[in-house]
Amino acid sequence: MTIEDARKSCGMSRKDVAEWLEIPYRTLTNWENGERQCPPYIEKLIVEKILTGKTEKQEDMEKGGTV
Repeated sequence: MTIEDARKSCGMSRKDVAEWLEIPYRTLTNWENGERQCPPYIEKLIVEKILTGKTEKQEDMEKGGTV
């Protein structure tokens, strides 16, 4: 599974993921567009984090709050 697949399955935007994980937005975009290669071990860690973790924003949205 790619970072893009993981974030889309969780309904997260690139901006959300970049801010949450403190990765430059441009770096994430370059990885997803195939302009740069994310190291495989980093991609695995990011995918795992996205699939198992939730941002405060997601939790607030699930509770019906506003952000």
